[in-house]
Amino acid sequence: MNQSQNNRLAMFESTNSFLAQNQSVWYSIPIVRTFKTELAGNIDSIKVYAGKQEASQVFISKSLSDQKMSIAEKMAIIDDSVEVYAEDTGNAELLVQTTNSKSDYYKLPNEEFEIKVTNVIEVVENVLPSLANYGITTVELGIVKEEFNDFQEKRGKPRSYRISSRVATQELKELFDASLSLLSKLDKILKRYKLTNPAFHNGYLAARKTINN
Repeated sequence: MNQSQNNRLAMFESTNSFLAQNQSVWYSIPIVRTFKTELAGNIDSIKVYAGKQEASQVFISKSLSDQKMSIAEKMAIIDDSVEVYAEDTGNAELLVQTTNSKSDYYKLPNEEFEIKVTNVIEVVENVLPSLANYGITTVELGIVKEEFNDFQEKRGKPRSYRISSRVATQELKELFDASLSLLSKLDKILKRYKLTNPAFHNGYLAARKTINN
């Protein structure tokens, strides 16, 4: 949500709380009870969709990048051990293929990153039985392979996450519009208390005021 929406949500909650605390004043008016219930429901729904929107946006902007960094770090560790093995065995071809740092992996565009990781894993698997003395086992390689597979699967999902974000954004707009419409109606219904209970009416207006940060 943007700052304006956050401010409005705070106002919705303040108004809902004030009405709940002063239920004895207005409870005899059925329509106020209806509007109050709808407002409370909208507040809950806004929080749900705000969470979905945030989750989608965080996934898009951060999750893949963090996972890519983790894979790059694990691959670099494996490469270091294989590099020592290649030096000890005089395997120049293997040495060329596995002399990679974390940044060598991470700085690659995602497509090239996937190709490189796939190729290096295949190379390592070909000599894996000989790497036990160098600390590289099926278990260790399996951990990075599992994370890499997850990365590849998620790479196909950003579009769906963007769609989820757009849906949540639209739902939020509709919920905010509906809530403002409810409050506009409440303003008119509760205006009767301006004369009969000014303290309540002034408190309601204060709760209804949106605070702009």
